[in-house]
Amino acid sequence: MLPQEEKKESTVNAQPNKVTPRHRALMRRLVSGMTLTDACTDIGFTVPRASIIVNSPLFQEEMKKMEREVAAEFAEAEAQRPTDPTRVLLSGYSEKAARTLEGALNDENTMARISAAKDILDRTGYAKEDKIKARVMVEPSPALIDVLARIVKEKHVN
Repeated sequence: MLPQEEKKESTVNAQPNKVTPRHRALMRRLVSGMTLTDACTDIGFTVPRASIIVNSPLFQEEMKKMEREVAAEFAEAEAQRPTDPTRVLLSGYSEKAARTLEGALNDENTMARISAAKDILDRTGYAKEDKIKARVMVEPSPALIDVLARIVKEKHVN
């Protein structure tokens, strides 16, 4: 890749001055390991046009950011991957357990269907919110009492 100063003026003028969603689509494919030719075919760019875009400083800078984001997300996902042997074993059965729960929605027993439905809703974030009743006693500070007394006094004077 030639430094920007050594590129032809026509090439520099053809480089993008902003990154478009289509450029980001190209970037994602390249970051994932796709060849430029395959990415161009997939998106509909010509290889010469994509080459100008890909070699522009703006695209290069944005692509480095995307590569860092992907690397960070991968590291986070890897850190979250279960290593405890029991968790690893149980995670292998999670799909079967979910299908069993799904099947319970068709059970003849009404209580079994309701229980399965509640479990599914709970696990997908639609849990019934618990309501808490509480009696609260607020004790105003001496400063607040003084302010309220002044307001009341001013109201009665006017």
